[in-house]
Amino acid sequence: MTADLAGPGAATAPSWLAAMFEQDDVAGPQVPPSVVCVLQGGSVSPALAREFTARTLRGWGVLRLVPDAQVVVSELVTNALRHAPHCQDPCGPPILLRLVNHVDSTGRFHTGCGVSDASERVPALTREPDLSAETGRGLHLVDALSIAWGWILTGSGKIVWALFDDRAR
Repeated sequence: MTADLAGPGAATAPSWLAAMFEQDDVAGPQVPPSVVCVLQGGSVSPALAREFTARTLRGWGVLRLVPDAQVVVSELVTNALRHAPHCQDPCGPPILLRLVNHVDSTGRFHTGCGVSDASERVPALTREPDLSAETGRGLHLVDALSIAWGWILTGSGKIVWALFDDRAR
């Protein structure tokens, strides 16, 4: 697995977040809580991802993050549907949305999300979005609403991740 920078202001995935994506079934005392939503391709996938994210974050008590996280997961799932091969095929490989809740060594709360798909095509943040175009602004929203984002190439596709900081907790 390799982690890459996403663009201006982005960083490589924190080790605790990258570790969550290295295996399908993670457990143990040092592993932060995480949940996975399996999305079979289709136009309802972004809405299902938003609902899953809102329900999970409310359960974790990070209500302040719900609106921003919903926009980000919706954009990442939509990008997977648009750009990954066979993601719109209900019989094709699923899109996986993983949410992670982590407290770092300083006591700060972080929430991470990752959307995995079968494409190794990495996301590209354009310099300036075309405000008259119907597409092309999603990654700008991800960049604006998260404290960092990037991608991890897995050998069988990629995971696009975003990180949120819950300072108000």
